Amino acid sequence: MELRQDEKIIMQDDAKSDYFGKGTLFMTSTRVLLEVKTGGLFSKTSEVKLDKPLGTIKEISAPGSKELKIQFEGSVEPTTLYVANAEKWAAAIKSALTVTGKM
Repeated sequence: MELRQDEKIIMQDDAKSDYFGKGTLFMTSTRVLLEVKTGGLFSKTSEVKLDKPLGTIKEISAPGSKELKIQFEGSVEPTTLYVANAEKWAAAIKSALTVTGKM
């Protein structure tokens, strides 16, 4: 994952998605990303499976202690991610959206 100019990582945590697999969830100052490790035992590579601007988040919730649901603009179903502290993630993303005036 490459950061854009003036972009900073705000949070990162191990995460899992039923659709994308296991990886690392990042929230930067401008977007939400899920980077997944792929490949065999000796030839692991990283691939960004989810890369969405914060401004495209319509709704966010943490219905379970480890379940984070994010509804992006243009998506029919919310994206479900499993992280250690879903409530902390939901609060941080809501806070970032409030600062940018998106929520």
